[in-house]
Amino acid sequence: MLKNGNLLFLSLILLGFTMITGCSATRELTDNDSELSLKMKGANVYKNSNELVATSTLVKKSTISKSSLESISSSLIGYTPSSNKSEMISDEVMFKVIEYLNTPYLWGGTSKRGIDCSAFVQTVMYQSIGVMLPRTSYEQSNVGTDVQRSELKFGDLLFFDTMNKGRTTHVGIYLSDGYFVHSGSKTGVAVASLDSDFYTRVFLKAKRVISE
Repeated sequence: MLKNGNLLFLSLILLGFTMITGCSATRELTDNDSELSLKMKGANVYKNSNELVATSTLVKKSTISKSSLESISSSLIGYTPSSNKSEMISDEVMFKVIEYLNTPYLWGGTSKRGIDCSAFVQTVMYQSIGVMLPRTSYEQSNVGTDVQRSELKFGDLLFFDTMNKGRTTHVGIYLSDGYFVHSGSKTGVAVASLDSDFYTRVFLKAKRVISE
């Protein structure tokens, strides 16, 4: 089970990796790129390749495999597989997050070659536990049950207005103890602090999409 203390520790581990490794992929994808479509039911993708904008400020990352991260996190926090259903759900979500860690940001992207914030959340939730979500962050913000910031739990969705548009323009997944994971335009998939000045200022609301 990934309890609160363990989640915090693992979050810090992931945060450390994202600080020492950047993200690669700075070219635009074209209609010939076969990985543009999410291989999952109900997923919508951008059809106009001109809308796909790759982040050009990212640097080449070191190779970190999913198995390596799982091995490190397991040995450090004493993680053991759980037989409890709710705990297994948390485990599956975390493993999928680890799998996508350091994926570069790509507006309209839906694969490990490049992914935007809402596609990252959509993919993690569907591929790990089968929760189907709409494609955009704005649409996702209208799904689920409202959650107060003081009552956040692992797996809750966090919504932000990072573009000062007066509505949801960004989404992430809450981990624990003030940390969340998202696909940031300058960082790619990385762990960030909800308590930072920026995310505190642009935070709008939270939604719970995982059944109790």
